[in-house]
Amino acid sequence: MHDLTLADGRRLSPWCWAAKLALAHKDVAFETIPTRFIDIPKIEGGFKTVPVVDLGEATVGDSFELALKLETDYPDRPPLFAGEGGVALSRFVQAQASFLLGKMSRAMVLAIHDGLDEETQGYFRTSREKMFKATLEEVAAEPEKNIAAVKDALTPIRILLRSQPFLGGETPLFADLMVAGLFQWARVVGAVDYLAGEDRLAEWFARLEARYGETLARTNG
Repeated sequence: MHDLTLADGRRLSPWCWAAKLALAHKDVAFETIPTRFIDIPKIEGGFKTVPVVDLGEATVGDSFELALKLETDYPDRPPLFAGEGGVALSRFVQAQASFLLGKMSRAMVLAIHDGLDEETQGYFRTSREKMFKATLEEVAAEPEKNIAAVKDALTPIRILLRSQPFLGGETPLFADLMVAGLFQWARVVGAVDYLAGEDRLAEWFARLEARYGETLARTNG
């Protein structure tokens, strides 16, 4: 698995974390290849993002598509979707996770930039400033406001966790793993602790750690 990396080897992408958690959920052993942003175009197959996973004879370049393939290839192992309805609802969670990613990244963008090697920093600054239509310094200028926006956006997840231990119900599904990838990403970068003061979310993440602690501990691959 091609796994996005910072200069010191810490693994970066929330979608890569979701993919690794999905592999662990299905009890599929994996190895990672540290991959910089600027190395992604060099991956055979013309991929633009990671994770890129070689699974049997197939190469999968998307964490959601990987989860679908794992569900098909390993039907006798714990489910990631629990049926077609679960797939459809998980796509909604994927959209929510993408929305959260945009908000969470604002308070983290400078820490990510500073953690990259010099060559990759140039790419990251150019691409993210184009994305945000502002300098990285401007994006990160109001961290308290940015963090408050994330806290507000997490409200639906807090409400759901009042009545069940996981987003998937009594056991975690891929919906949980996508959102967990965001919190793991923030924890690895270390700029913001989005679980601080979040009792219900922190308890949910602790339940995931109890299941996937070995995978989450592999912060350098």
